[in-house]
Amino acid sequence: MAQEPSEPVSPARAPGWQRALKGVVIAVPLIFAAWFTVSLIVGAVELAGAASMFKSASSTKDAAEIKQSARQAESGMSRINTAMSSPPMRLAALVPWFGAAVSNAQHFSSAGEQVVTAAVPVAENFDPNVYRNGTINLTALDALLQQMPQLTPAFDSAREELANVTSFGPLGGLFAAARDSGLAYVDLGEFATSKIAPQRQVILDALGAKSPQEYMIAFENPAQLRAPGGAPLSAAILQFDNGKMTIAFNGYIAGDAFKGHPLIQYKPASPPPWGADAAGLGFVNSGAHPDWRLAGEDLIRAWNTAKDPKVDAMIGMDTRAIEALIRATGPIDVEGYGTLTADNFAQKVVTDAYLDFQSDQRVRQSLNDKVATVMIGRLMSGDLQTLASAAIALGEEIPGRHVQMRFQQPQLQQIAIDAEAAGEVYQTPGNDTVGFFSRNRNMSKVDVYSQRELVSNVLVNEDGSATVEQVLTVKNDAPSDLDASKKIGYTTPWSANEWFFYLPIGATEPQIQAPDGYRKATTYPDGLGRMVTTTEGTIAPQATDVLKFSYKIAAGTFTRSGGGYSYRDQLNPQPMQQSVALTVNVSFAGGAKCTSSPGWSATGNGATWSGEQSIRRTLNLECS
Repeated sequence: MAQEPSEPVSPARAPGWQRALKGVVIAVPLIFAAWFTVSLIVGAVELAGAASMFKSASSTKDAAEIKQSARQAESGMSRINTAMSSPPMRLAALVPWFGAAVSNAQHFSSAGEQVVTAAVPVAENFDPNVYRNGTINLTALDALLQQMPQLTPAFDSAREELANVTSFGPLGGLFAAARDSGLAYVDLGEFATSKIAPQRQVILDALGAKSPQEYMIAFENPAQLRAPGGAPLSAAILQFDNGKMTIAFNGYIAGDAFKGHPLIQYKPASPPPWGADAAGLGFVNSGAHPDWRLAGEDLIRAWNTAKDPKVDAMIGMDTRAIEALIRATGPIDVEGYGTLTADNFAQKVVTDAYLDFQSDQRVRQSLNDKVATVMIGRLMSGDLQTLASAAIALGEEIPGRHVQMRFQQPQLQQIAIDAEAAGEVYQTPGNDTVGFFSRNRNMSKVDVYSQRELVSNVLVNEDGSATVEQVLTVKNDAPSDLDASKKIGYTTPWSANEWFFYLPIGATEPQIQAPDGYRKATTYPDGLGRMVTTTEGTIAPQATDVLKFSYKIAAGTFTRSGGGYSYRDQLNPQPMQQSVALTVNVSFAGGAKCTSSPGWSATGNGATWSGEQSIRRTLNLECS
């Protein structure tokens, strides 16, 4: 009997729980991805809106909108950080290489949320009328200063988060650049909350709460160097009277303040060879000491002896500082110079102007006064974004001493010292030192063409003593179209300088070997407990001179208690427009292995460091 064909067998359906599980496995990642993306987008939109709202509210002085912008920024930052710190993202941060980008983003979001959350109560009580029409409302400022210290823990935490951001992994370079920018703002905020805000009454008094206060900004010209920086050929005086800011003086020292450079008989803070003798010194020559704590004080004393209004502080700013301000706040249009940018400012104002206007230098000076007026106006605008950008820009120039401050009020001076903005030649016992400075002696403007390179050769003996020879090579690269028959004055190509070499604290037997015609070396106390060895000579156009400064450092200075060596070199730059090349070669008489010190390259019997003598810092070399 034939068998009837059977019905096709349908595949068995998976149990319901399996189907549900598959659905969940597929849906959960999709839901998370959607939530994560929406959180980031909405958070970013909220932050952008908050920034725009805050900028507008600051301009219109709308306190309610400032509060709203702060709350909106908090909401946006919270969304982003919640998404970035979620469990899936914490797991993603563990993935090799790719996870570094996730981890970097997490550090940024955490830092941002901490600062924004802490800032909300401050913003809610912020009086937008703290500055209006050239006047600081001291009552509103006092209220703000009282609240600022509560932000310090947030800045500290944010610094720790940002310090963990690395350049490793995807977008590592962008993360590192953002980290450095963020740290600059965090450092500024932390300094303001921990160092400035606690000195409320000092700050209020500095703004004229009790009596008018005057602060001179000396614009230092690097074409004609003094040891602490360029000659202060122009200046401006800012006056604060109960918070109201005015410009009491702005002009050229030898034309608007004095007729020429008359000698002023003032009591110098600096000892010889920098301080004035009985005959006195002209104002632009009075601030000659390498350390601004004395140079700035001498400038204050010289001015206050001869002129009004009397000033309470001397703030030095050179072309590098002004370039930084232009970079931060935008180009300047000055008829006669054209558009000045951070890239062309020094070339147009310092280099070209002396030749372009050599028939009438007063034209050049008046143009420089206009530049100063524009920059001061920007700083007095009251725009918070401009002020923050300017403060960051100037802060970045402090390590190179392109901004340096001397206050006669002790607490303000201490704030400057804490900020490393006092223009110190920084030395402590037990260290080597690279600190060399020049002083123009023939009124030339060719210091901006001076090409300098120093090689410091250090031999460390087995007992921890050292013999050091610093070899300074200087080329006078003045333009060939200058009149070489002139050896003194604005347009001479000859470079006449007095040189100052700082001796490490406790070092002995200083000597200078210099070319024929140089003055015999002399060693002086600098008035601050250190010693300086000097010489003086002239370099012809396109010629190169070599000066060798040597000394000995005592036994035990560079040995470690557990064996091996620890060499430390404190670098102290002279503020200049151009860079100065520096090489430090350290060798050990008994041999040593130097393999773990950042910035150093190991050699057969020591190590070498190469870079620029551009900022105040200490080089550390550990060897076994």
